[in-house]
Amino acid sequence: MRLTDILRDQHAQLYVLLDELRRFGVAGDEGGDRLEKARQAMLSHLSLEDNRLYPALHAHPATAGLAHQYADEMQQLTPALVAFFDTYREGSTDPLAFSRSLEQLLAVLRQRIGREEERLYPAYEAHCEPIADGPP
Repeated sequence: MRLTDILRDQHAQLYVLLDELRRFGVAGDEGGDRLEKARQAMLSHLSLEDNRLYPALHAHPATAGLAHQYADEMQQLTPALVAFFDTYREGSTDPLAFSRSLEQLLAVLRQRIGREEERLYPAYEAHCEPIADGPP
């Protein structure tokens, strides 16, 4: 499976987990379980991007600038994402605040994921994939 296919699948899985979290809320075992699974899914995804996607993009002259831009943006965004999960890890005492925070997180993720899938991943596929992933 291509790296970008794996990353897109991870995006879809994260959306499912966050949608379930929206339905369950963070209180209770089911909500806590979804929160932890979403946190792990996000961290796994970021690790895969950091270890495989960005190094390949940085190494190619046609994608190095784009990689730098996206990596810098992600470095600024990651602490806020981690803070969301850390804040609600013990359960929310205010369901309304949790709901608002989750909606803000989803809005940011939708925008970022959309940009990755429309611009970053196609650049990787066009310039880096044959080198990083081997022959088709």
